[in-house]
Amino acid sequence: MINVREPLDLFRFISIENENFLVSIANNRDEFGLFSHVHGLYRPAMSNVNVTENEAVIFQLITFIHYHLLFSTSCLIRCHLSEAFASARAAIDAALIGAMIIKDRSLQVAYAKRERPFDKLNRHLRNFVRDKKPLPHHHVGELLKLHDKCSAFASHADIGSFVHRIDFSRPSDQSDPMMTVEYFQFAKNQIERKIHCLALLFTFVMILDVFSDFLVFEHEVVPLDWQNELHGLGAKIEKLNDELKVELGQSNPGEPK
Repeated sequence: MINVREPLDLFRFISIENENFLVSIANNRDEFGLFSHVHGLYRPAMSNVNVTENEAVIFQLITFIHYHLLFSTSCLIRCHLSEAFASARAAIDAALIGAMIIKDRSLQVAYAKRERPFDKLNRHLRNFVRDKKPLPHHHVGELLKLHDKCSAFASHADIGSFVHRIDFSRPSDQSDPMMTVEYFQFAKNQIERKIHCLALLFTFVMILDVFSDFLVFEHEVVPLDWQNELHGLGAKIEKLNDELKVELGQSNPGEPK
């Protein structure tokens, strides 16, 4: 027999969210500094921009992605880990669409009609990777891998969605194990928490880079220094993330890296 505790009510749920928010703000100051830098690079690409009808969909996609930057970060600091990466996955989808349309503006018609290749875009692009055909952007292959990693945190109600939510315990005063489906997901330790945050930020840096050549050289809404700063920030986050993974492996030698 498995005992299941009572579910949270709305006010208790919101109360815990707010508590998680405050604790995350206190514990993640360095990561929030990096978030501010990422947000600061999105801002000039979206502010006071005049667009033609042929370019409107590209900026609509960038705005959609920026929304998910804010939403996924807010999910992460409230300890909704699965929702944070599900949100990032939606942003990756938008980046892949943007890469296709930037490469060929005539595809906007197919996108609006939900026709090929946009009806099964990820499969279409994976076939390109498999067959070693030219990709619409050099980040597409890596973004597809990130899409898979985000999916591992699950965004549907299949069995994988419960990996990060189920906890079993056996209280000392009872013989039966207790199963809890967690409304909030927490990292195992501070290093893992930082890795989750950096991985999320790196995803949105890479996504923005999909649009960077268009923004700098074609639309000229931002200068070349902006793109150089974006690349530098991505390299910095990647380096920090790699260092933390090594540190995590050293602190948990018995666990796979």
